[in-house]
Amino acid sequence: MKTRRTPIKGARPRPAPRENTRAEKAERTHQALIDAAVRIVGRLGYEGASIANITAHAKVAQGTFYNYFKSRQDILDQLLPIMGAQMTEYIRPRMDPGARGPEREKLRITLYFEFLAKHPWFHRLVNEAETMAPKAHKVYFKHVSEGYIRSLRRSLERGELKGYTEAQLEPIAYMLLSTRTYLAQRYAFTSRGTVKPVPAEVIDTYVEFVSRALFS
Repeated sequence: MKTRRTPIKGARPRPAPRENTRAEKAERTHQALIDAAVRIVGRLGYEGASIANITAHAKVAQGTFYNYFKSRQDILDQLLPIMGAQMTEYIRPRMDPGARGPEREKLRITLYFEFLAKHPWFHRLVNEAETMAPKAHKVYFKHVSEGYIRSLRRSLERGELKGYTEAQLEPIAYMLLSTRTYLAQRYAFTSRGTVKPVPAEVIDTYVEFVSRALFS
């Protein structure tokens, strides 16, 4: 026979668990579809990211997909800008505000490699986007290059960049972005598509190159 517990005098009743709102459920489903698509592209490429594969991985019905995206291309066009924003959000708060010149570039590329280690599918997402999701590719590079240009502009204003002009900052930003992309392809990724630590001498070589080219 069960005994009834006597309520403790003055104790507040435990609140019932709050049910998720419709908006919260929708946001979770949307994020699940994005996460699924990103991982599938990283493993199978853009061509392998079918709606059937995405919804199966996200564990939602295929019909649900169209509540969030107009088409397969619609979700593919959103992946890289979303992941690019996540990369920026990872790197920015970890940058030392007091770092200057070569020290700042070393920290930036180190954090970039850290982000790749946590999101190994990101590199393939970028590399195949130019042909498979050109709209996303354009938005992504506009976002990351503008951020880099702002950082270089601050270096220029502080007198760290010797012999360069404001007009040269954009091509410099694209050179640095291209360099880190190819360094990642050569030194960070294994034949199995996983990410390994980049040798210290690679980062040191990059920093020395940037030091001589920009900050000497």
